[in-house]
Amino acid sequence: MKSKLMDTNVIVRYFVEDPVKVHSKFKGVFSFFPKVESGAVSVELPDLVVFEVFFVLTNIYKIPQVDAAQKLSDLIAFRGFLMQNKPLMTSCLQKLQKEKIDLVDAYLLSLAKQKGILAVYSFDKDLSKHGLQLADVK
Repeated sequence: MKSKLMDTNVIVRYFVEDPVKVHSKFKGVFSFFPKVESGAVSVELPDLVVFEVFFVLTNIYKIPQVDAAQKLSDLIAFRGFLMQNKPLMTSCLQKLQKEKIDLVDAYLLSLAKQKGILAVYSFDKDLSKHGLQLADVK
């Protein structure tokens, strides 16, 4: 049986709803995610969905960056979540927990480290503060 994809709104509901007060439409998330955690259910989780969940949690629900990154880090560790590059996303989320840094910057820094890349084409001095050389765009 092929796995299925996970969309942002399901994860957001899992994080923000109160299991006691949740609308019946969303109640299933509280029995579904333990199945994913144990590996009884396999789900494809695209990196882009993780990015969007982070954005929604921090910008719409005003959850602090550190907390949102921790929640997502714990979630992607679930045995049933299949990701193209789980170690990369884990590294990115760890950076977000340790430093006040932009999500894409955290991802680029993690990707550069994983691939042994030392430079990036960018005008963003924050990346150079974190060890990447800014390459001239010419």
